[in-house]
Amino acid sequence: MSNVRQRKTVNSEAKENKAKEQKNGSPKINKKETENKGFYRHILKRFLKQICGLLFFLYVIIPVFVKTNPWIHSKMVFLNMVRWPPFIDLTKPWEFGLRGARNFYLDVNEESRIGVWQILANSSVEKGGDFDKPLGNGKKVILYLHGTTGTRGGWHRVQLLKLLASLDFHVVAFDYRGYGDSKGHPTEDGVVEDGYFMYKWIKERSKDSSVILWGHSLGTAITTKLARLLCIKNEDPDGVVLESPFNNIRDAAIRHPFTALFRFMPMFKEIFIDTIAENGIYFSSDENIAQVTSPLMMIHAEDDEIVPYELGRKLYEAAEKTRKIGSASIEFISFNASEGLGHKHIFKALEIPNIVKNFIHETCRKD
Repeated sequence: MSNVRQRKTVNSEAKENKAKEQKNGSPKINKKETENKGFYRHILKRFLKQICGLLFFLYVIIPVFVKTNPWIHSKMVFLNMVRWPPFIDLTKPWEFGLRGARNFYLDVNEESRIGVWQILANSSVEKGGDFDKPLGNGKKVILYLHGTTGTRGGWHRVQLLKLLASLDFHVVAFDYRGYGDSKGHPTEDGVVEDGYFMYKWIKERSKDSSVILWGHSLGTAITTKLARLLCIKNEDPDGVVLESPFNNIRDAAIRHPFTALFRFMPMFKEIFIDTIAENGIYFSSDENIAQVTSPLMMIHAEDDEIVPYELGRKLYEAAEKTRKIGSASIEFISFNASEGLGHKHIFKALEIPNIVKNFIHETCRKD
């Protein structure tokens, strides 16, 4: 009997101890779970606040700022304050690998002083030619008008300048007012005025040598408007090359990667697009090109993500429809997306040297 009672007592004590452990342990477990839930809740609240703050900044602060500060549109179109690579010395073009090159400055007017590079054709360099006479030695001259951001010393621009010089063309490249080391503030009419000034400067020195305009990206809109002005004045350029062109600044802005985050907004066009024109920026190449009668070549890569290929085709179609009777030839050359040339690297295309030589030597040939 005593053994039985002892076993019962032991079992009873064990049950009591287990009950006490469960009772005492339960609050500890609940407390730990509560602390974890509180921690995760805090992290979630903090994350949601940051998301809300970001959304408020993107879709309230930025639209209000853009709408109430018209000057921002000029900055966003020209992006002349974006200079990459920074801290480069534009006074020494030979340090960029350009043979037979010099840097100098020209005063367009009281508001604009522009930095210029003149690169001699390779054969002229080999003959030891100076810089004053070669523009009139019979070699064709290309006036290069670059696109938005950066300077005439941008890597992809320098590579193109090298290519053109290696094909034995003289090349003149410059920075519009407000770009690089040029003085002034860019406007649509202002950058076209800079281009016109450079064209006249070349023509005064080129004698009977052909002068061809070459524009890239935003530079195609500047080039088209410049070519229109020249044709109206009966000073037609001997050829025009438009690399990665677009039909007008409105469509280009709508399709630009910068505006992708805002396109779904109900007032997207009213805030971000319509106000560009309200500030005097149009770059209506599809209208300006109707007055251009010079030989015209457009080149565009299908994988261009900055200026979509479709906008280049729209400009070409507009040119075809409005081309005046008696105008010179027009052509559009595509580069397959598989080549990976994108917006800036058409100069890498294996066929580009022959394309350029054929256009300039044959199509742009003077009678």
